[in-house]
Amino acid sequence: MKYFSYIFLFFYLCYSPISFAIDLEMYEGDTLYQKIFKLNWIEGPKVINHTDQGKVQLKEGELALINDDAKQIMYWYNGLQYNSDLFITKNYVHYIDYQYFNEGYVKLDDWKDVNPDKFIKQMRSDAKEANKIRIENNSETVENTEWLQEPTLDREKNAVYYALLVEFSDGGISVNATTLILGRHGYTNVTYTGDPEEFKINKDEILSHIVANYSFVEQKKYTNFSTGDKVAVAGIGGLLAASLGIKAFKAGGIAALLILLKKGGFLLFLPLIFAWGWIKRLFTRKE
Repeated sequence: MKYFSYIFLFFYLCYSPISFAIDLEMYEGDTLYQKIFKLNWIEGPKVINHTDQGKVQLKEGELALINDDAKQIMYWYNGLQYNSDLFITKNYVHYIDYQYFNEGYVKLDDWKDVNPDKFIKQMRSDAKEANKIRIENNSETVENTEWLQEPTLDREKNAVYYALLVEFSDGGISVNATTLILGRHGYTNVTYTGDPEEFKINKDEILSHIVANYSFVEQKKYTNFSTGDKVAVAGIGGLLAASLGIKAFKAGGIAALLILLKKGGFLLFLPLIFAWGWIKRLFTRKE
């Protein structure tokens, strides 16, 4: 029951139905461009605070949005409200968004139970079930899912990263690259959205850049865990399974059940597929 509650909370916080202080109107064409460009963009190089937990090194040529501005652009890009704290881009097309979750110290004990082959098979099976709802809603179906980067635990950086390639029935392809950076009191979920072909070529550089550019403040680093600190209900294996949207993950003899959330008549199942193709076409037309 604890695992179920934890995973429900994971989904709820990622895709919260709570309205933030943002404009919920959807725009098109020049109106949308003007709205986006009028947001409070921060230019690099600059060190940016991420909530009160960590810091991100914004590089030369990078642009960033924080707090409500980050939530705003994620809404305009995806048509749903996301609990994003930080949004970074170079060209408005490829971007990285950050969300912090104050869920407690995540233990690494159940990493031994992580099986990438079983995970990918389960995701493909889950996608077939989800496609039934997608068809009912006249949405494109998921035709194939494969690893671009199998789940990897970096014990030195206390981070897990993975990347998935998802193919749709209309020929569209999307990449979902996620990094889970662990801290003393919770973790930061970082998602990269961009061109699948570019990601294939620069995968190692992109993933290492995300991990290297983020750091928890000293007293909130993973290594500073102290007896009495809150410990997360799920370990790193359960957290990884939740971020992948896998229905069940066997950890320590306990099944961590996941649920599929339905919002606005559309089934939302993880891994979340951002509207990258639409974003690319939007800014390609503008250029």
